[in-house]
Amino acid sequence: MSIRRRVRAAAVAAALALAPASARAAGFAIFEQGARGMGFAGAFTAQANDPSAIFHNAAGIAFLKGKQIYLGGTLIHPSSTFTGADPFPGASVTETGDVGLLVPPAAYYTQPFSERTVLGIGIHTPFGLTTAWSNPDTYSGRFLSQRAELKGFSINPTIGYKLADRFAVGGGLDVRLSSVRLLRRVPVINPFTQKVTDAASVDLQSNTDVGIGFNVGMLAKISEALSAGIQYRHKVKSDYSGNAAFTQLPTGNTQLDARLSALLPQGSQPVTTSIEFPGMFSGGVAYTRDEWTFEGDIDWYQWSTFRNLSIVFTQRPDLNENVVENYKNSWQYRLGLERRLGDTWAIRGGYFFDQTPAPAESVSPLLPDADRNGFALGGTWRSGRFRVDSALWYLLSPSRSTDGVNRDQYNGTYTSHAVTLGIFLGYSF
Repeated sequence: MSIRRRVRAAAVAAALALAPASARAAGFAIFEQGARGMGFAGAFTAQANDPSAIFHNAAGIAFLKGKQIYLGGTLIHPSSTFTGADPFPGASVTETGDVGLLVPPAAYYTQPFSERTVLGIGIHTPFGLTTAWSNPDTYSGRFLSQRAELKGFSINPTIGYKLADRFAVGGGLDVRLSSVRLLRRVPVINPFTQKVTDAASVDLQSNTDVGIGFNVGMLAKISEALSAGIQYRHKVKSDYSGNAAFTQLPTGNTQLDARLSALLPQGSQPVTTSIEFPGMFSGGVAYTRDEWTFEGDIDWYQWSTFRNLSIVFTQRPDLNENVVENYKNSWQYRLGLERRLGDTWAIRGGYFFDQTPAPAESVSPLLPDADRNGFALGGTWRSGRFRVDSALWYLLSPSRSTDGVNRDQYNGTYTSHAVTLGIFLGYSF
């Protein structure tokens, strides 16, 4: 491959990061939006009995009494390792993820408007995270990604209405703000040594985009013991624009440096793309007996919208590219239970399975996605109008191989896990 073609391929790879990392897998869809729901392993659609119903099932706020505020955050600590495969990067290569601690917040407020109508607003983070790898200057995958970030949040004004004493509907506007950033290196084959060397560094940042969607839900309290709920959250399209800043790095060979200077994009290059965050449908059933509550949910993510990714360099049309992703719709299965210990304490636990939508060829350092098994433990302490909810998740993924078909020819096996801790405070007044 010529130097010109390698520079073109590297620039296109940089542009791929304009697609948010969250849009690369269900694994980056953040479901930790309230510690009580987390204690049920996210199975909360049929209960939705605190202000986090704005996220889980908008109809649930119709049954809330008085003014309520619920806010907190989730500490997320992901961990990944990568073992390479031949021919590249090689079976002897081992890499370690280095993301650190992430803290997506959430806040909700609800208040009655009439006897049957309740209004609310939520600010939460339905998508987003960070991927990064140790020793970024020597990391074997640095030509794909050294660090990728998706930052953003959703503003979700919501209304719930009781059509009958035991049946409610709800809906909201999903105003989603997000931006992305990628740090990476550009590779080139040194024609004098026939070895790969770093030709440039790229810092790609997008502007903040505002996408608009909606969510609707229904909740039926079939009896004192049994309830059922469904919710749909519509897909949201984001049109990203940004700049890729190329900084040439010295290779140690003046002839090669001069050639690269003529071929590399100069300064910041405008880049645009568009992508749709997937729609999501949830359905669940909850059953209460004495001091116990059980709930089971099924969630469906519409990842089939992410089939292709078109990248446009507005000033360098020769770098434009259409990348095939071929994501598939995915499912999540959630089970949770609660045991109340009087009026002050409650304990919870649960399990969920999260299916990856990513084919092997799309698994990469940007997102080493795999199926996930999640184990939940949580509890509540309540005193009068005030309560504290907490929940811990341990997420374990089986090893995921690229099966030798990674589109960037960076093949190997990823192993990942994560620990999350959610702490939320609630107050009624």
